[in-house]
Amino acid sequence: MANDQKSKPNPTSPAWSKLHLWQMQPVRDILVALGIFAIFLVGQKISVVTVPLLIALLLAYLFEPVIAWSMKKFNIARRTSVVGIIAGVIFLVVIPSTIGASFGIAQTISFGQGVLDKIDAVQQAQQIPDIEMAHMALKDQEVGGAWITIHDSIRTAEDEHSAIGQSLAAANNWILENREQVAQTAATVGIETVSRVLGLLGAVFGLGFMGFLVAFFFFFVSTEWVGVKGFGAELLPDKNRDRILDLLTKFDAVISGFIRGRLTIAFIQAIVFSVGFYLIGVPGAFILGPAVAILSIVPYLALIGVPIAISLLWLEAHSGIRGEWYWIVGAPTILYFFGQAIDDYVLTPMIQGKSTGMDTPTILFASLAGGALFGVFGLLIAIPIAACVKILIQEVFWPKFNDWAEGRTADPLPIDR
Repeated sequence: MANDQKSKPNPTSPAWSKLHLWQMQPVRDILVALGIFAIFLVGQKISVVTVPLLIALLLAYLFEPVIAWSMKKFNIARRTSVVGIIAGVIFLVVIPSTIGASFGIAQTISFGQGVLDKIDAVQQAQQIPDIEMAHMALKDQEVGGAWITIHDSIRTAEDEHSAIGQSLAAANNWILENREQVAQTAATVGIETVSRVLGLLGAVFGLGFMGFLVAFFFFFVSTEWVGVKGFGAELLPDKNRDRILDLLTKFDAVISGFIRGRLTIAFIQAIVFSVGFYLIGVPGAFILGPAVAILSIVPYLALIGVPIAISLLWLEAHSGIRGEWYWIVGAPTILYFFGQAIDDYVLTPMIQGKSTGMDTPTILFASLAGGALFGVFGLLIAIPIAACVKILIQEVFWPKFNDWAEGRTADPLPIDR
């Protein structure tokens, strides 16, 4: 009887032929989906504005506890606290990072030029018949270690008339026979280099302009953060507002704890690895260090930096103990485990704790899956999304499924038949 009464149409409802398209629920759902897609499309087209705005919203969300703490601690206005945070980020993060990146780029260029010089020295040493004299010539030009090994390998290949030696000889003959073409190619490369330098300058200007927009939007969003949160709460339906706010509070604890914690840990790890690589003699330490620190956001992914550091140390061919094989292999390995131990036993327990509520295998699986699907962006968002999905399963879907499994409800899905 109840089902028969439910299936009867409401006599007060207007006929479907008198309804507008947007009054029909299926059409309304399609229009909402198209509207959301249009918002994303327009946002992509005006990314020069939307990206800084979204970054500013994220930063305002992340820095809100710091703003609230400074207001309470020093009894200052919200606007003053926001200005202080912007100034602190500029002087404590942006300027040191720019100086470190500039030094790292200069060091990387110097390393590249040194590699080219050593390659040229090895080529010249190939012309010396006596192997001992060739070694002495390389050492006189401060070229040793790995490069002597490379020189001996090439010479052995040439002496044995192997395929490698024949290929090197053929390449040398081709260069001699096509000098004009090589010169023209070199000129083209020079023009392309100038174009890339100009493009790099344009990219630096664009990055600076984006930074200005982020700071600009961050100031206004942060000063009106209470109003922004209130506006968002008003958009929630009254029927399920308390339930949604409870879930959002739990999402906030997970996402904010992970993002704030991992970014803080990555910043500290960037300092540890950069200084460590510099002390053990790895070229480009202030480029490799931050890169490894970013990789450390995903558990144990920073291990990629070990073979890279070993290769760079080997090619640098330091003299003394830093040129020995046990230093080349052992120093980057020990540095990695030192940084990983600091992360596992000091930084993560103190800064992040158990904010995600997930174990290491689950975090690693979520990170790799997010990276495979969405690249670097997926690596960053995979763990918070996985933690939120876990909360939804535990708080919403699992209770319904459990009630259905125990016979207390006929359907675990919230579908109105």
